[in-house]
Amino acid sequence: MYISVSDAAKKFNISKRRVQILCEQGRIEGANMVSGVWLIPDDARKPADRRRKRPVTDDEIPSSGNHGKSDSKRLTMEEVCDLLSISSATAKNWVRLGKLRMDSDSGTFSKAYIEHLLAEIKNGSSLLKSRRNKKNVSGKALYKDYITNGNNHETIGKILDSYEHISEAELRIILAHFAIQLYRQCGGKVSSDRKWMQRQTPVSDNSVFNALISDLLNNINIGSIDLCRISPVFDYQIQFVSSEDTLGFIYLSLRDLGHRKQTGAYYTPAGTVNMLIDSLSACLDFKDQTICDPCCGTGNFLIGLLGKGVNASNLYGQDIDEISILLTRINVFLLNQDLSKEQLDTQFVCGNTLEDTFSKTFSIVLGNPPWGYTFSKEETAYLIKHYRTAKQKGSESYDLFIEKGLSLLTENGYLAYIVPKAVLSVNSHLRARELMRSSTSFKFVSYLGNVFSGVQCPAIILGLQKDGQGQTKQCRVLFENKEFTISKNREINASEFSFHMNDDEYDCLYAIDSVPDARYLACNAKFALGIVTGNNKKYIRDKKEDGFETVLKGSDIFRYSIKDINNYIQFTPNAFQQVASEEMYRAEEKLLYRFICEVPVFAYDNCQTLSLNSCNILIPQIEGMDIKYVLAVLNSRVSAFFINKKFNSVKLLRSHIESMPIPAISAERQRKIVKKTDHILNSSEDICGLYEELDNDIMEIFCLSQKHRDTIRAALSGKNLFLPDKQIL
Repeated sequence: MYISVSDAAKKFNISKRRVQILCEQGRIEGANMVSGVWLIPDDARKPADRRRKRPVTDDEIPSSGNHGKSDSKRLTMEEVCDLLSISSATAKNWVRLGKLRMDSDSGTFSKAYIEHLLAEIKNGSSLLKSRRNKKNVSGKALYKDYITNGNNHETIGKILDSYEHISEAELRIILAHFAIQLYRQCGGKVSSDRKWMQRQTPVSDNSVFNALISDLLNNINIGSIDLCRISPVFDYQIQFVSSEDTLGFIYLSLRDLGHRKQTGAYYTPAGTVNMLIDSLSACLDFKDQTICDPCCGTGNFLIGLLGKGVNASNLYGQDIDEISILLTRINVFLLNQDLSKEQLDTQFVCGNTLEDTFSKTFSIVLGNPPWGYTFSKEETAYLIKHYRTAKQKGSESYDLFIEKGLSLLTENGYLAYIVPKAVLSVNSHLRARELMRSSTSFKFVSYLGNVFSGVQCPAIILGLQKDGQGQTKQCRVLFENKEFTISKNREINASEFSFHMNDDEYDCLYAIDSVPDARYLACNAKFALGIVTGNNKKYIRDKKEDGFETVLKGSDIFRYSIKDINNYIQFTPNAFQQVASEEMYRAEEKLLYRFICEVPVFAYDNCQTLSLNSCNILIPQIEGMDIKYVLAVLNSRVSAFFINKKFNSVKLLRSHIESMPIPAISAERQRKIVKKTDHILNSSEDICGLYEELDNDIMEIFCLSQKHRDTIRAALSGKNLFLPDKQIL
């Protein structure tokens, strides 16, 4: 008898990744790889650990003990950071704020205390659950967006409500039960009783399907499972929908939430799958092309491709999760029952795509690679050797999958991935952008927003052709429900990819960026973050008390104005989590701006007012430029258009502000701008007309044509201007 990598990991009390490494090193006697899956003798012994041991592992935390009692063994700061999945800076802040208890003399932590804290995090009762360590939070969630069938939503929702915990063995049995239901609905003949659970009768009349179910139930000791506990599940009925991954929906919903966060596995909603496939079909006829999903999950992209007429013999998939691959094989078989078991095992394999995958290349590589996967030190060492996008710290899994996907393509093949929008502009993904620019042309980009349930991370569909030309011409773009095609090649800078502009907007941005005699705030300004208290409820008052003073939030800031507020704080810098030097808050003149906003919003302050971290500080120091002239430029439509189109972010970063060109003009012209700015600052009436007049002056300063001005106004139409009377652009 053989057991899986997952079962061996439990038996040996080590990670699945460690088991795979031991198998690859030939250190588990009798282990064999069959169709990409390691099979391990059930009597195999754990090899001696030759590694230099870390001081503590997750398994070494004591399983009992009162966290309030002293403990003879201690954990270092580094060990606690590893266990809680946080940085040392975060840990130090938590210690300083009393959220994490450390022995001040030794600088160490009680192991029993950390165990108790981890348990609280996992059950959601700890205050730290909403902070940096969300990967440790457990639980289940109904992923409604994954499929559309209402009956199946309701059925799995009832199961979810009935069970706080479902073991892997129980989950496999439940999945097998529903797979049999679906097979029956596809015309298959199945056993009329449940003796198949005890392996007393065949599941069905089909040997391939029987083998697939047997794989799913492999190594489960049915006799050790309380079937009565899950027997109510067997009374539920689900419906077969040929275009939907129903088994994947069940698995995703009933599997532990913490596992999904640790592996970065967020499976793709059906509508998004279809959008990606439709984007590809507009580029080429793929029915006879070889196609690979290197991170296929339970096969929802493969199901979509089969629905478009792709021959199943041309489809390949791989995933690191064993159950996902077993379900992929079942899903594909349900739609094409002519496939042999050997074909299914060969074309859909379990394994780490980044380390070992198919030897052949493909015409198309597509999918939704994992986001935020946590790599071990061993994995990182391997990746550094084999991937140019890998980094010693903080390698991003989807960057690596972009590189891997390109390596799996034939020349002129297509890559289509769903990835975070951050890949287009965030500095940590620079290597991935350099790779894409040098080896591909851009064929389509769709901006999706927050498409994944419970994940606040805007996503895109990115379509590339491996031709080495770096072209953008004829790239199709979907942005804010508007579609357009880029008609000419654009200069692609690896520092950022900006595809969300149509041709007129791109030309306008270039005109602004090319304004003669421009100055920049980079190296010519002081910036500071507002106060991070670490606990606003503790430090902020809504009524003024002795020793307290006004403190501003981002929502208090409007263009040229600060609203009447009732937020007060006692300025005690040592008590706060993060604070700038006091001279920044007490500056004679400064600009305050919203950190989170769709357009730049700046206000003028000469009252030495404090601000929180949603309201940051800028002190311009460009020689010969009045702070109020800079304010007028930054509050203009020109600035709003430039920053919105160049960076496409609701966060206003320092680098965004520093990149904005500020034209150098004559002293006389500057005085006129400052005079109008003062008029707006001191006006108690509707300033909309005054703003329009000043805004036209700024457009004149930038030498913008009427077409450019119309383009700016059209692009910003409907956005909030954040004038004191809340005018809309």
